[in-house]
Amino acid sequence: MGRMQTALALIDVDSGTVTTADLETAQFPVEDLAIHRGEGIFETVLVSVDPASGSTRIHSEEPHFARFQQSAAMLDLPAPPRELFDEAVATVIAEVVGSLEESVTEFSVRYAMSRGLDSHADLSAHRSVGTPARARGWAFPIAVAPAQRAQRTDGVRVVTLDRGYDAYLGEKAPWLLIGAKTLSYAVNQAAARHAVAQGADEALFVSHDGLVLEGPTSNLVILRGDTLLTPDPRAGLLHGTTQRAVFAGAEAAGLSTEYADLTVEDVVDADAAWLVSSVRTAVPVVAVNGRPVARDLDATSRLHAWVRAV
Repeated sequence: MGRMQTALALIDVDSGTVTTADLETAQFPVEDLAIHRGEGIFETVLVSVDPASGSTRIHSEEPHFARFQQSAAMLDLPAPPRELFDEAVATVIAEVVGSLEESVTEFSVRYAMSRGLDSHADLSAHRSVGTPARARGWAFPIAVAPAQRAQRTDGVRVVTLDRGYDAYLGEKAPWLLIGAKTLSYAVNQAAARHAVAQGADEALFVSHDGLVLEGPTSNLVILRGDTLLTPDPRAGLLHGTTQRAVFAGAEAAGLSTEYADLTVEDVVDADAAWLVSSVRTAVPVVAVNGRPVARDLDATSRLHAWVRAV
């Protein structure tokens, strides 16, 4: 990916500034709450590059930032300043496009915000070396891996994993932050590793009372006749920006869409099923717990197009 991995934009929320740095150099103090408490939020957007003109497009830009703001509110973080994050993302994109040593048609940008330094930190000492005391943000690029591109057509085998709580628990326990996109992703990463250890490619979370929820980094969409269905976000999952793009495209094409309580049997018996996310777009589910799931190549192509249309 050329020198893409060096692009980094840093945001000081209090001072209202955006600066650039090398991604490979140290930037964050150990006392930052994002590092040792996971106290922060993030979003990842897919960026397409026109190879002829070099122009770029951020997909689902508005839904991503709206969810970023919602996550901040759920964590009682300061409202993320839109103009600063727009500047940071634009800076990263410009550096990537301007420094590429080969033809690249897509990459992703991750932007995040931390609560800032822990309460026990010596704020004056940190300020003396230019460390923001309170909320800080950052943005950097991530390459789209060949394996991620391959999954868009090859699909994935999933195993179901008990999420450990009943569906709709978040409505009674908002402090669990179900539905917020936080930096606390250790459980998601552990689930992905466990799925691979079981001989699968991906995990699919199921509530303790048997409703399908989401993948560690994706939402589930199934096809039943002329209707696309996805689990209700209130059941205990992140409301996906890519899932919403898929639904918007489907509705424009005359298909029905529905948020519904789904079971594993609903997925296995579907006319097709996908895990959808910003970077991988739409990945066909080819098996659940070893049981085959029908595939629809034409529908998969349409999902890919709908995701990139916004």
